[in-house]
Amino acid sequence: MDVKRIVLVEDDPAVSYILQRYLEAAGFAVRAAPGGRAALALFEAEAADALVTDFRMPGMNGEQLIMAVRARHPGLPALVVSGYGSELEMGIPGVRVLDKPVGMGELAAAVNDALLNAETPAVDRPMD
Repeated sequence: MDVKRIVLVEDDPAVSYILQRYLEAAGFAVRAAPGGRAALALFEAEAADALVTDFRMPGMNGEQLIMAVRARHPGLPALVVSGYGSELEMGIPGVRVLDKPVGMGELAAAVNDALLNAETPAVDRPMD
């Protein structure tokens, strides 16, 4: 089984450190970025399997980042981890919002679910 690559975007260095350790402990390869522009550069440099982003960040919020990344990678699984998730103006299709603080098990399970849903053909998905 190949290791899934996650881009983690969080502007608070302490929170970024914790979330990165959670994801690495769950078996993911993680590249962290402090904001949206840096994350876009990571996606240009190397492919990733999923995006985990904060919502409130300077310059570009998480919703804007997801839309920018999905313009080039339409099926990319994404999650928002935020203390301000209720501020998302519109629900982004297929994007789950986790509230901070998030536990390691909850974060790992949500990333695994997003990856699994992205790999499952739509005809095989259960109806909501």
